[in-house]
Amino acid sequence: MQLDAARGLEAAGRAAEATDLLRRAAASGHVAALAALGKHLLIHRPDCAREGLDALSAAAQGGNGESAYLLAVFIAEGVGFPQNWQVAFAALQHAAELKWLPAQREIEFLTSEFKATRLQDVDLSRWLQAPPAHLLSSAPRIFAVKNFASPRMCDRLIDLARPRLKAAQTFDPETGAGQYENSRNNSDCHLILPYSDLVLALVRARIAALIQMPPPFFEPPTMLHYKPGETFSPHYDFLDDTKPGLSKEIAQNGQRVLTFLLYLNEGFEGGETEFPLVGVRYKGNKGDALCFWNVAQDGSPDRRALHAGLPPIRGEKWLLSQWVRNIPM
Repeated sequence: MQLDAARGLEAAGRAAEATDLLRRAAASGHVAALAALGKHLLIHRPDCAREGLDALSAAAQGGNGESAYLLAVFIAEGVGFPQNWQVAFAALQHAAELKWLPAQREIEFLTSEFKATRLQDVDLSRWLQAPPAHLLSSAPRIFAVKNFASPRMCDRLIDLARPRLKAAQTFDPETGAGQYENSRNNSDCHLILPYSDLVLALVRARIAALIQMPPPFFEPPTMLHYKPGETFSPHYDFLDDTKPGLSKEIAQNGQRVLTFLLYLNEGFEGGETEFPLVGVRYKGNKGDALCFWNVAQDGSPDRRALHAGLPPIRGEKWLLSQWVRNIPM
């Protein structure tokens, strides 16, 4: 009853009341309540993330498979715990042994993808090396990477994002809050860690190897979806420090210095990423990536990095976007 009531409070946007109710329910050590509290805090109360992870740890020890699975994701990302792939795999194995179906399916995927018989035999050494990049422009600095991720990985990321899509927003330059603009009419979703999995963690680890910046500098990954005619008009990804809302955002979380795009599907016409000031248009094949710096080498905003997500003429377009800051988030 308490857990159902807490879910109702969450749905109504009453997160603080839901937190109080779940804390009372979990105080007795009830495993399901601990699991619900941990997940609630990580999604709705990031200011209480440590408490949320502790609740998940207790629930996993008590036999809750979903909690063990979420711990595997956080360990893989190095959030709240030292980053360690073998420990993350052990937590994933524990979740599977507790009959958490997503964990079992993820083990099947990872062992097949990395051609291993067992999860503990998965060798990530080649994956975690930086793949070769091809320079498309030196000013601004734009690079392309062929075959950054496998087609199966791309399909899995689309499946992860599809149920969470919503209308995309931009930063309000005066307040720093999200806003809807006519210049952007595609959809997106932000895959915060409780909505992530180890495949996405592996992709982010490979991005880190490519750009030589660790994941603590990464924003939550964003999945972008464009239907025919949907676009993101020419814009900058850096934050303009002359605007009060964006200046505050820079002071708190740093400048957005780099953008990484992973192209997740094919079969659409149009939909290129265009840099109109330097005459570059790029449309990657499934699994290809594009990486560009939003700042010059001295760290100042690079206005040559103006770019647009052109609309598909036919078919839908999917991208993973990973923005990177100059200080840990």
